[in-house]
Amino acid sequence: MKESFSFLVVFGILAILIVSGCTQQPTAQQTPAQQTPAGQPTVGQPAVKLSAGNYLVDSKGNTLYLFANDVTGDSKCTGGCLNIWPIFYQEKISVSSGLNSSDFGTITRGDGTKQTTYKGWPLYYFSSDVNPGDTKGEGVNKAWFIAKPYTVFIANKDNLTFIVDARGSTLYKFTKDTPGVSNCKGACLKTWPVFYTDNIVAPSIMNTSDFGVITNSEGSKQTTYKEMPLYYFANDTKRGDTNGQGIINSWFVVQP
Repeated sequence: MKESFSFLVVFGILAILIVSGCTQQPTAQQTPAQQTPAGQPTVGQPAVKLSAGNYLVDSKGNTLYLFANDVTGDSKCTGGCLNIWPIFYQEKISVSSGLNSSDFGTITRGDGTKQTTYKGWPLYYFSSDVNPGDTKGEGVNKAWFIAKPYTVFIANKDNLTFIVDARGSTLYKFTKDTPGVSNCKGACLKTWPVFYTDNIVAPSIMNTSDFGVITNSEGSKQTTYKEMPLYYFANDTKRGDTNGQGIINSWFVVQP
């Protein structure tokens, strides 16, 4: 009889322990973190927004970058480069005030993956940026820069480093100009249209004080760099084209 009673007591204790184990609440360490699915913006936040420093970040505040070698619009960062500079891709782009959604697009990379672009420039993260707002990739190799609403930018192509506009069109100087004076007039301007912007936003390796504005002989405003007027070349039809380089030994890309 005593043995039966002891068995019932032990059985009852085991039952309580089993039920207790099944209903135990997880500790703080056991509770799984809530994560945003890959490629999806944080709920309630635009996919891309302007930071307080006027540069582009994702919905979580992580800094986005541009690569000067990507001037033609396709990504030149491949292989091991992508371990350091992972791509940014968002299928549906929503943007904060100060940005225009029409400036964003998508390319398909050589490996078949997709990547978001800003004004035709592929967007990246920097792997050494640990916290939101980090900008440790700024100026790396004088080729990587935080993404901003630039009005002029740097391009690397065919062993040349030169200045382009916001969308990768090459800018030129005319050696027959003099500081602050354009000597390209009349028909010349049809081949070499003026470049003008009323606001200079440039990469950190350039001094905005090197830019200025003149009024040319046609009465048009024209941006200058180190006092020399800036032009496009009409026969440059694609981003990164440098077809005007060396024409009549007087027209050259503008090097920073």
